[in-house]
Amino acid sequence: MSALRHAAILAVVCAAALCGAAEARWSGRYGSSPELRGWFEGQHNSRGQWCCHEGDGHPFYGSYTINPDGSVTLQLRRGTRTLPAYMVLHGPNPTGHAVYWYRDYGTVRLDYCFAPGTLS
Repeated sequence: MSALRHAAILAVVCAAALCGAAEARWSGRYGSSPELRGWFEGQHNSRGQWCCHEGDGHPFYGSYTINPDGSVTLQLRRGTRTLPAYMVLHGPNPTGHAVYWYRDYGTVRLDYCFAPGTLS
């Protein structure tokens, strides 16, 4: 493995490790409601990790399937992506649509959480 590639992988791992100490990120695109802001900032996956530390919550209007094991498979432009069950949130989602928390680092995507929307 080249030194440059090794350094890039190390940088991504370090960034992921630092996510535990970061403050929740907020974007005005979520709306101005204090209740909605509180919901976004208060989400944790079942391992207790914050959803919005480094990851941004993105509205997700695509297709997804909640699998029998509790994981979720998302249909993305680049193909499918399956998130483990511990990243799938349970409970009410006040946005009315699914929310996918992730952060892209070049070609690497780090997933944090997924909140299902109202399935019809």
